[in-house]
Amino acid sequence: MHFFNNRKRRKKIKKIILSLVISISIIGFILVQRSYSADNPHIRVAVVRDKDKVSLLVKGPYEIKAIQTDLLLDKDQKLSEREIIPTNTGFKMGDDDFKIYGMRIIPRTDSTIYIDGKSYRGIVDVIRTKNLKLLVVNHIDIEQYLYGVLYHEMPHYWPYETLKAQAVAARTFALYRINVCKEKDFDVTNDIYSQMYGGRKSERWRSTRAVKATHGEVLTYDGKVLPAYYHSICAGHTEDAEQVFDVKLTPLRGRKDPYCKGARNTAWKAMFSYRQMEDRLTKYGVKVKGFKSIEEGKRDPSGRLTTVDAKDSSGLIKIPAFKFRLALGPNVIKSTNFKIKVTPAGVVFRGTGWGHGVGMCQWGAFGMAKRRFNYRKILEFYYPGAKIERY
Repeated sequence: MHFFNNRKRRKKIKKIILSLVISISIIGFILVQRSYSADNPHIRVAVVRDKDKVSLLVKGPYEIKAIQTDLLLDKDQKLSEREIIPTNTGFKMGDDDFKIYGMRIIPRTDSTIYIDGKSYRGIVDVIRTKNLKLLVVNHIDIEQYLYGVLYHEMPHYWPYETLKAQAVAARTFALYRINVCKEKDFDVTNDIYSQMYGGRKSERWRSTRAVKATHGEVLTYDGKVLPAYYHSICAGHTEDAEQVFDVKLTPLRGRKDPYCKGARNTAWKAMFSYRQMEDRLTKYGVKVKGFKSIEEGKRDPSGRLTTVDAKDSSGLIKIPAFKFRLALGPNVIKSTNFKIKVTPAGVVFRGTGWGHGVGMCQWGAFGMAKRRFNYRKILEFYYPGAKIERY
């Protein structure tokens, strides 16, 4: 009788343990799925633009539908690699011809879509443009999008509070773009002109953890989502947004920044010939013909140039410094805080800082985290007057 009671007790204990394991698994699944909620905003990311062809591969179940009509074009458990080429009437995908404007690849369960070898979560649209090129847009939950952003925008081994500040800033910028791009084909690009985004292969445990820890948190000002710009190194003073983006908001005013002092890659140097500058400026849309001279224009309170004064065959041209930088290459002319020296070998630019200088200085955020400031204090310093709210 005693043995029988023990056996019953052991069975009861096993049932309790099994119930606990199942409950924990369910809770874990819910927590993991938290960032996959249909309640989260979805963002449209242009991952390919103006290409003649792309390759498509799907690992797992999928459907392909026509964008405008929702007509089912294909459905299977997986899709081997196919090449998609735009035609005068639509697309050619492998051996199939489709007379449609665009196709939507919809993954089922946890399938992964590969475009030119890069893997993406969410839905992917392939669109034929008017000039017979391809535009590929990834529709993705904003939280999942951030998983693929943070690794490219900030080293994933940096202090955790810095990563959380970056997650909030990147989420805010993304939501701002969603709000202002409703009539466009996409909200952001996947490069330095929006936010770097590498899809599923760019996800790292620490950066994903920072996104989840700040789930839904965005910066607002005066009841609206803030255009939360950020950059690499301000080199001692951030920039007024109105100097670069024509945005006049208190949280985006320039201010002295003692926290990025000692950051690496602060000083830089570049050299161009007049011919190289003329070619790049013309390609960017700044008409210059017969470059004769160049010199520094006016500077703003942050020390950055507002204009670059050039002379060509038609006379003096005052080029906005931010346009000059973008035309010559933002990873070469790293900021508008530079000096110009004309030498027999070419025009030499020596500068400091990296990026447009508006909003959060990432190296400054790193410095603040090293001084034990949490992510809220970091954001408060770089976006004074802004509130942290949930979307």
